[in-house]
Amino acid sequence: MKKYRAIGLMSGTSMDGIDLAFIESDGKDYLKLINQKYQPYENNFKEKLFKLINNKQDLITIKSAENELTLLHCNIVNNFITQNNLSASAIDIIGFHGHTVCHNPRNSITWQIGNADLLAHKTSIDVVADFRIRDVTLGGNGAPLVPIYHFYLFKNFLQTSCETIGVLNIGGVSNITLFNINDENSLCGFDVCFGNAPLDDLVKEKINENFDYDGSLTASGFADINLANQILQNPLFHENFPRAFDRQDFVKILEPIKSLELKNALATYSYIIAHALKIALSKLAIQPQIIFVCGGGRKNFGLMSSLQNQFKNIEIINIDKLNIDGDFIEAQAFGFLAIRHLQNLAITFPNTTGIKQINGSQGGVLYRS
Repeated sequence: MKKYRAIGLMSGTSMDGIDLAFIESDGKDYLKLINQKYQPYENNFKEKLFKLINNKQDLITIKSAENELTLLHCNIVNNFITQNNLSASAIDIIGFHGHTVCHNPRNSITWQIGNADLLAHKTSIDVVADFRIRDVTLGGNGAPLVPIYHFYLFKNFLQTSCETIGVLNIGGVSNITLFNINDENSLCGFDVCFGNAPLDDLVKEKINENFDYDGSLTASGFADINLANQILQNPLFHENFPRAFDRQDFVKILEPIKSLELKNALATYSYIIAHALKIALSKLAIQPQIIFVCGGGRKNFGLMSSLQNQFKNIEIINIDKLNIDGDFIEAQAFGFLAIRHLQNLAITFPNTTGIKQINGSQGGVLYRS
């Protein structure tokens, strides 16, 4: 199969900035991770995104934020090309996720802002965007999209005697991918519950920091077990698979935690994440022998400890130990998904998004430069 060089771009629900990953792949059995770059958002733009997601905005405000977001993506791409002595012609495609402002697949709605035409024009590189829309249109949840990348990433880079692998991504929302490393057809994935979003929002609200650096606050707190177990009875944590969540889905049910002392609130959030994963895995006939953790949550010592305490018989490993930077997995994935679009390969499947098509669905829309 033809090999392509792709840039993947991700602006996640944590709203911290833009991740860029430069990869080469055939969308399947060949994968080379070449380089990466991170560009944080300035505080004033983060505030714009936060207000956009949490409040109703007029259409002009939304479209202005969309173009500003896109120009920031243009800047990181063009600066990356310059800094690495590349040319636009050396890159075949950009995978552009945009930024999710609303995800409600139950009502056939998913909305990622981002002007793909503008990005293609400003970078002189073709762009694949709108990855979630086709899946939602066909009855899927539009998420998670990364499982197919997880499968081929680990197939290419993991040397282990374990066959059943779990990959837990803790971003703004937590999701997990499960598979037998020898069988693509074993692939399944689903959202577990919230991720870093409520922890980061509370830290910002209480002490005006962006997040709990290294998780020391979380680790020093004591979870309110009774409150956590009461919250865990909510039907959201017990929905059948496949399933997908928006960061807003948990705002109201987590509200009582905000009255706790900050360190105890963070510990309680972490307890819930670990127990929500336990509830989810209890629904499956086959359990992972090992779980690799990626996303920002892997850096939170308190959260990682909660996970390991909950799963005594499953090793919980920071993906960085494989010499793969866990901050850039999703950016790599969208470069990979863009390549799969060019190769006419499916990106969503019945056991990942719940789409009805037995062979899955291709996704994304191509925007020419």
